Amino acid sequence: MSKRERLRQKLRSLPADADMRDVQTLLERFGFKFVRTRGRHHIFEYDEGKRSSQIVFPLHGNKVRRVYIRRVIEIVDVLFPPEKEQED
Repeated sequence: MSKRERLRQKLRSLPADADMRDVQTLLERFGFKFVRTRGRHHIFEYDEGKRSSQIVFPLHGNKVRRVYIRRVIEIVDVLFPPEKEQED
C-alpha cells in the first residue's frame, strides 16, 4: 500500500487529532495545489483536464474538524477511487 493510501486510510478513520499537516499532505499527494488562505479558510484546487475540484475548509487552531476531513476524503475518493489491495 502506498504512502498516500495509508494516509487516506488514517484520515478515513476520522481521527479527532488530525491536523492541517496531514490533510495538506494528503491533498498534495493527490495533485491538489494550495491556492490561498482567506481568513481561516484554506483553499485547495485540483485541475487536470476534464477533472477539477476545489476544497475549502476552515482551520481551528491546527486541527481540522471531522466534518471537513470527511468532505476531503469524499472528494478524493470521487476523483481517485481507492486502490484495491492485492490478494496473495
